[in-house]
Parts: sequence; C-alpha cells; structure tokens
Amino acid sequence: MTEISIVWGALLVATLAFFSLQCLLSLKMKVDAAYLFAFCIYFDLFAYFYKLAVPGESLILLIGAPLLPVGVALLLKPSIVLETLRDQGIWLWGIFLAYVLISLTWAPAESNGIMKEVVLLAHGVVPALYVYLVYRKYGRFSWTIVAWAGMAYAVLHLLLGEYNEEYPGRLTLPGGNPIFNARTSLITATVCLWASRIPLPVRLLSLGAALASALSTQSRGPLAAFLLANAVYFGVWFIRKFRERKLGKLSRLAMPLLFLLIIAGGTASAYAEQLAVWVESSRFMVLFDRNQLQGDDNYIGRVDLQTRALEKLEASPFLGAGLGSVTPPLARDFPHNLVLEIAAEGGFAGLTLWTFAVLFSLWAAIQRAPVLAILLVQSVGYALASGDFGYNYEYVVMAITALALYPVKQREGVGVKREALVFDHRF
Repeated sequence: MTEISIVWGALLVATLAFFSLQCLLSLKMKVDAAYLFAFCIYFDLFAYFYKLAVPGESLILLIGAPLLPVGVALLLKPSIVLETLRDQGIWLWGIFLAYVLISLTWAPAESNGIMKEVVLLAHGVVPALYVYLVYRKYGRFSWTIVAWAGMAYAVLHLLLGEYNEEYPGRLTLPGGNPIFNARTSLITATVCLWASRIPLPVRLLSLGAALASALSTQSRGPLAAFLLANAVYFGVWFIRKFRERKLGKLSRLAMPLLFLLIIAGGTASAYAEQLAVWVESSRFMVLFDRNQLQGDDNYIGRVDLQTRALEKLEASPFLGAGLGSVTPPLARDFPHNLVLEIAAEGGFAGLTLWTFAVLFSLWAAIQRAPVLAILLVQSVGYALASGDFGYNYEYVVMAITALALYPVKQREGVGVKREALVFDHRF
C-alpha cells in the first residue's frame, strides 16, 4: 500500500506541475511574488500537513515546491540573473555569508557551524531569492495574500495548538515552539496594521486572529519587538503627517476610533477581574516589573549565556572564534542574541559586514515599502531575544524582499519614476 501511495502521489505532483507549466507558458499567467513570501514566512502551516503525509525533513518542500515558477521566470527572462548579480544589497549579503563560512577554517574542529549556515540558507536565503527572482519577472506583490495566509496560520495555531509539559501554559503548534509561533503571528499583525490595499474585513479578521494567536503563546521577546517597531514607525508617521499638514484629513477616522475605544473600554470593564488575574499570572508581567524580570530563571540563564559570548568576543575581537564556536556542541546553549552570536563567532569584521547588509536593506525598504522596514526592524528585534544564527531567518527574508521591491533604475542612480510595483493583485 505504501508503494502504491507513493506512485499515486508522484503522479499527482507530476500532473499539477504539468498543468501549472501550461498555465505559465501557454496562458502567460503572472505569478504574484507574495505567494512565495507567504509560503516562506508561514511555512510551519504547510510543514504541519506535509509531515502528516510524508515522513522526514520538511525543508525539502520549502526549497523544492517553488522551483517551477522560479524556473519559468528564469526561462522567460534570463536577464534577471544579471539584475541580481548587479544588486549591491545582494552582494553585501553574499559577502557576509561567505565570510562566516570562511570563519569555519579557524573554528574548533568539533564546531557544527556549517549546519547553522545550511539552515539559514534553506529556510531564509534561498526562499527569499525565489521571491526576488519571481518579483523581478512579474512585478506583482499583494499584501492581501500575506494577510490571508497569516489568518490561516493563526487559526491553525488556535485550533490545533496544545499545552504541553515543555511549555506549560503556552499554546504551541504540535512539535513547534511558542516563541516562533508568536513571531510569525506578530508579522501578520504588523502587515495588517500598515500594509496598503488589504480589504478591511480581511485586515480586521487577520489582525484579531494573529493577536489572539501571539498572546496565547505568552512569548515576551516577540511581543516587545513588535510593540517597539510599530511604536517607532507610528511616531515617524505622525511627525511626517504633522509636517505635511495632513492631520486634518485624518479627522474622519476620529469617530470610528472613538467607537472602537468605547467598545474596548466596555469589554475591559466587564471582564476586569478576569483580565487582572490573567495578566498577573502570565509571563508578560516581567515586562512591567523589574524585580520579576531579574528573578526570572529564563532571563538569568540567557544573561549567563550572553556573558560567555562576550568573553569569546574579548578573546578574539577582530575575526571572532569561528562559526559555531558559541553554540552546541561546543557550548551548552546559544546566546539567544544574534548580534552577540555574530560578534563572538565572526568578530567585529563579521558584525560590520552584517550591519552594512541590514542597513542597506532597511534603506531600500524605507524607500519603497515602509511596511517591510517595520518588519525588518521587528524581525531583527526578534533575533536579539531568541533563536540562533540558523533559525533567525525572518529578517533575511524581509531584507532580500525589500531589495527586490526597490527599482533597478533607482538603485543605479537614475532618477526615473516607475509605475507602482506593490499593489493588490489576485487571480
């Protein structure tokens, strides 16, 4: 029965691939790069169902599934390869990744650093390049697609999530980690808050589901990064509107906002006691109580790990100790801070290369798609509180997507205005 199932599965995949190829080549259908972006960011949604049917590593799906539209894009427009090679931002990321790979030559022999880079490439860099190439061919990116995918992810997390002994009181997808569940849902929340041309019902439903999903994980670092990134952008946005004297045009939003505040206030008053009990018993209290923070075992453990990473940096400040030198199996655990990890393993040389790549991508995002700038800051904030070099992939996806959306002629210094490339398109 197993062999028959494999044969039927292979035939089904081949049929779907042939049909898709016909649509792309004969019917000249255009692919929206947001599908690939959502597939990467919400990959846990697809991996969950994939693992139910196919045993083994699910990252092969992330790498293999988009190959057909990417291959067609390259076939129909080979020049996008040259565009990619001329992109200064891509070069900056390539130099940084090459440097950390070279650092393996002076890392301890038992270092497992190569696996960290492979995970980052498979989970972040390669899928982001898929988005880059497809967008360069078709010029389509719809945030509505991202919002729909984010809603599906949040609903799946809320319906199928579980409370297990490893993460007591924290809703987690089976086999997952509540921190990464929260990080993913809060990306959806930011998209719904700031991205343009998302239908209001989709925006509100996705925002509500994403916030419920994120809060149910009781993950503090992702929430703090989300609040900080959005607060900074809101301040910048408010100042810009004030200078442009456009705040008067926003007055039409006063009544809807007042109505929502009244409803929220009434709801909070009705459930005040339950909310107070929930807040006081939740893990979020450490964000408001310094004494609780300093007594938190998780916080104390991470401070110790980060202190050890700083000691590695002091021992080899310029080149670092080599990729993988501050993470298992050489260390008990990783420092849960990407900047410290890169500095300890790549030295100030590696940290400088990383900083240039991030800042260049942030500049491109600010120029073309501010929501990506918020997401980049937010995902870097995630990386400062959890995860390691390999599994902190979201910021790389945001960075390379920002490079894709930045027009080639503007990147080359030619002041030519182009049609709006980021819009709402649905098949």
